[in-house]
Amino acid sequence: MNRRTRRQRRAAALLIVLFLMAITAPILCMMLDTHTTHIRCTHNDIEMKTALYIAQAGVHDAMAQLLADSAWRAGFTNKAFPAGLGHTYTVTLANAANNQIIITSTARTAQGHTKTVVATVTGF
Repeated sequence: MNRRTRRQRRAAALLIVLFLMAITAPILCMMLDTHTTHIRCTHNDIEMKTALYIAQAGVHDAMAQLLADSAWRAGFTNKAFPAGLGHTYTVTLANAANNQIIITSTARTAQGHTKTVVATVTGF
C-alpha cells in the first residue's frame, strides 16, 4: 500500500468519525435534556406531595385540638412541621351551619411549594 492510499483511508476514517460525532452529539444532548426534565418533574412531584401531607397534618392537629376543647377556634400560624426542616402550616377555623366547622390548612414547604386542604367537620 502506498502513502497516498494510506492518507486517503485515514482521511476517510476521520470523516466517518466526525460524521458519527455530529450525529450522536445532538442525540446525547436530547437524552440529557430529557433526563434533566424528568428529574425536575420528580422533584416537583415530591415537593407537592410533601406540601399536601403537611397540610393534612395541619387538619389533624386542628382536629386533635377540637377534641381536647370543642370551643377552640384559634388555629395555627406558621407552625413548623416537622420541627427543624423549614416546613410550616397555617390553619384557620370557621363556624358553618348545622354545627359544622370548616378547617382550612395551608402548608408551605421549605422550598416554597404550597398546598391547601379544606375539611368540614361536625359534632363540635
